[in-house]
Amino acid sequence: MTDETEKTGGLNRRAFFSAAAVGAGAIAGGVLPELAGVRGAAQAASHSEGIKMAFIQFVAHTVPAAWSKGIQDVLKDQPGIEYQLLDGQAKAEVQVSQMDTLINSGTNVIFLQPVDSVALAPSIARAKREGISVITLNIDATEPHAAHVEMSHYLGAKDIAKVMGDKMGGTGKVAILNAPPGIIIRDQREQGFIDGLAENHPNIEIVANQVADWSRKKAQDVFTTILASNPDVSGVYGVNDSMALGAVDVAKQKGILDQLTIFGNDGEKDALASIEAGEMTGTQYTDVYQQGRFAAAAATVIATGLVSARDFGDQGHLLMPYIIATAENVGEITREQRW
Repeated sequence: MTDETEKTGGLNRRAFFSAAAVGAGAIAGGVLPELAGVRGAAQAASHSEGIKMAFIQFVAHTVPAAWSKGIQDVLKDQPGIEYQLLDGQAKAEVQVSQMDTLINSGTNVIFLQPVDSVALAPSIARAKREGISVITLNIDATEPHAAHVEMSHYLGAKDIAKVMGDKMGGTGKVAILNAPPGIIIRDQREQGFIDGLAENHPNIEIVANQVADWSRKKAQDVFTTILASNPDVSGVYGVNDSMALGAVDVAKQKGILDQLTIFGNDGEKDALASIEAGEMTGTQYTDVYQQGRFAAAAATVIATGLVSARDFGDQGHLLMPYIIATAENVGEITREQRW
């Protein structure tokens, strides 16, 4: 796979870094209302006095922290917008309660990373009835809402399978360190990887597919158990970087790191540093700061344009570019793009 032909969701590597450096001005200029199919005209507000926005994260983690920073990068330049970050504690019932509180307090826009794509649907529907726009980040919900911002989890996982299989020489045994069921991106990242191996490397066998709860510590325990039953495993796919790094920890402790090809997903800075150190093999990377900026720009258009959530005919979909970061290209990701 060459520099010019490596595809990243329809972009080559060079195009990705150019796109990731672009600000969110295109969305603020009116792209989101067109994408979302807004019905009727909204009178633009002359200022943003008294606008409330909040982000309910899945759980405190580097990814939502980067989204929140990206959101704040945009909102700090908007006068009169009040913003708060809430911790969903990885519990759907906590997020439902937080949604109720925000709706009752007259919040204008809610950014949400749902713990459960189905369980949060009634809360999103209620917000829409109240005219409150919901923008989901990376994890979609079953209830249509104003907009969803993500990288392509399915296609990215297919690309991981292709690159990972290439580095394994097209043969071997792979273990998947997975997330708990019930979350859309878990299914997309799992199925994309499975389909990618079947399509590109049918001689690679998946010998384990176990839940490690998105956690580095849990992944250490799970992968240790997998190795006991499958000592000849030669590849590991962590559905997020934390789980992949847990596999790296075990491999280093057991002195078998040079025998394993280990890929993660997300592209957090610890994973990129591990790739540069010759530990992790690769990950799917997107600029998460920029993802938050895109979401905040869309929210600003909606709120200052006095667009009610009831006016959206279709859900907007903002798709971030990505690359499969490996030792060959990780150095091109700048310090400012690492989160």
